[in-house]
Order: sequence, then structure tokens, then C-alpha cells
Amino acid sequence: MSLFHNSSYTETYPAGQVILPVGSPLYVGVSVEERDPRFAVVLEDCHATHSSNPDDPMRYYLIQNKCPTDRQQVSVTESGSSLQARFSALLFLLQNEYRGIFLHCSLSLCDQRSFSCVPHCTSRTYRSVSSSDPLMPLTVGPISWDKSPSGAGNTQL
Repeated sequence: MSLFHNSSYTETYPAGQVILPVGSPLYVGVSVEERDPRFAVVLEDCHATHSSNPDDPMRYYLIQNKCPTDRQQVSVTESGSSLQARFSALLFLLQNEYRGIFLHCSLSLCDQRSFSCVPHCTSRTYRSVSSSDPLMPLTVGPISWDKSPSGAGNTQL
């Protein structure tokens, strides 16, 4: 799982801490080393926490049950159609605190020969029957905030 500079998903941020203005888009890409093209990566759940622990009870979901929790803040670009998945989210302050956040995503591999793997998100409460193999959760971060005046006044979740 990598963080990217822009929506072309071509230039990644280096591993470790990333500093961005609050309210700026965060571009996230995930890929697997599986070589069999019949499989597709599906974003199951993605959430942000203040700790590197994906099981931290204080979490904010961006993607839940394969679908964005808030379509105005989160956009899934690709999921369930290839060996990579991509989404973007507007950066926000968790609990109105300028503490770094970590992003955690759970993925699965879906066999495209047997199932339709692309999630169909018609509403926030969509539930699907899992037809895929779960993988270990991935974590990136910390993502920290640029407190400069140019970042002031942005909407916070």
C-alpha cells in the first residue's frame, strides 16, 4: 500500500512520515504480487487511527463493506477489476487534533472467473456476500498535518 502525490498514481511518497495540508486529497494505491490475472484486489475496509495499531478502537472508516462511507470525502477509483486498487480521500483531523494518523486497509483477492468482483455501491448500507480470500491488513503512516495558514479554514470531519 502506497501514498501517491496525485490522481495519476505514478509518483509515490517515500516510506515513513508524510506531511500534507488539512483538506488536501490523499491518493492511496494498493497492489499485490499475485501473478495470476484471474484474481482481483478488492478493498474491503479502510480506516484511519491515531496509532499504528489497526485494531485501535478509536477509528474513522473511509471504506466499509467494500464501499465509501462518505462519497463526498472518499472516491474509489479502482477495486475488484485488477491486481491493484486505488482510492482518494480528503484529509481530515481526527477528533480535531493535529496528531498524525495511520491508514489501515483490509483487502481480499477475488476470482474474476467465478464471481463479479467489482463492488456495486448503491448506498452506504450496501452489504455483499464475500466471495473472496481475505488478506492481512496493510498500514501506512504516519500522515501529519501542515499547520501553515494556507491549510487553515478547511472543512474537518
